Amino acid sequence: MKNFEYFNATRLVFGRGEENRIGELILPKLVENKTVLVVYGGGSVKRSGLLDRVITSLEKNNLKVVEFGGAQANPTMEHVRLGIQLAREENVALVLAVGGGSVIDTAKAIAMGVPYEGDAWDFFACGVMPKTALPVACVLTLPAAGSEQSIRVVISHQGRKLGAGCGVVRPYLSVINPELFFTLPEKQIRAGVIDMMSHIMERYFTQTEGVDFVSGQAEAALRSIMKNGLLVKENPQDYDAWSQIGLAGSFAHNGFYGLGHVEDWACHAMEHELSAWDESITHGEGLAVVTPSWMKHVWKENPARFVRFAKEVMGVDLEGDTEAIVLEGIRRLEQFFINMGAPITLQQLKAEKAPVAMLAERVTAKGPIGNFKKLYASDVLQIYQLAL
Repeated sequence: MKNFEYFNATRLVFGRGEENRIGELILPKLVENKTVLVVYGGGSVKRSGLLDRVITSLEKNNLKVVEFGGAQANPTMEHVRLGIQLAREENVALVLAVGGGSVIDTAKAIAMGVPYEGDAWDFFACGVMPKTALPVACVLTLPAAGSEQSIRVVISHQGRKLGAGCGVVRPYLSVINPELFFTLPEKQIRAGVIDMMSHIMERYFTQTEGVDFVSGQAEAALRSIMKNGLLVKENPQDYDAWSQIGLAGSFAHNGFYGLGHVEDWACHAMEHELSAWDESITHGEGLAVVTPSWMKHVWKENPARFVRFAKEVMGVDLEGDTEAIVLEGIRRLEQFFINMGAPITLQQLKAEKAPVAMLAERVTAKGPIGNFKKLYASDVLQIYQLAL
């Protein structure tokens, strides 16, 4: 295990109806300036009445509300810049995201950009680290990205989809009410489940030794996500199953499963290029296509790790033939994705015409990606081709 420091400042408020307390919960953070920028996406938060309930709670606590809607999947820098401008004009003191990962990432990027003198895209394209940010709070409507408890934020701009990360943008407060997930469409359910699994697997597949404690926690989380993912697919109003999914998704990306690890993140990098090329591609579904192909390409770098995954996560009970055990584990993962209704090939993703050679060059433009195995452009191209 590697040396590490870990500090998670997010206050989680979990359970039925807790979103109705959001004004009360954030009030102590706002001593003099009580202006809140409420960031949200499309019409669902309005149609459901959630936005009205949030605003009512804020106004009951004498907070001034500035609305900023229109956040979209694969959030864009153009939209973030509009939010930064509005937040500055209104002298906003706190950014409240009401939505899923894309809305929360939009809110984080705005929070970073308001006090920054340059262009906020510098955080993503130039490696600039924000020194400060407005405080961010969240009301989660879609368990998937884990952005409500993470230091990460991903934004798209001019055909690129890039990430940044810094402790100053970790939300200090996140409200999770599993009832808010009851009306999610099946596509978002499966994409969310696969995304949170990937967040764990990007850390689990490591060459770092001596991480048994965290590995065991990761394996338990993956088993729980798969079990309850199928339950909510069959019954989207299963509160108990959503509670497990909501909690697992939030912890999947808060850094815990990478404690002391050298993490990988090649699958996310490859998928980001796909969904930057075609913004209609849902991130979780792209991961369902890329991940098994990545596994098939890299497993021989550490067969024991993949055998452990096959046995402890996928329930493979074969003995002896290492390759057979590993490939059966990958096959079972693919079958789980299929059972969730996800594509597992670029053709099923309707991305068979993706310019994979160009994407492979682009994703490795600054050097090889991944750490489980260093992947160069030729490796990435092979993985994309395996996914066809």
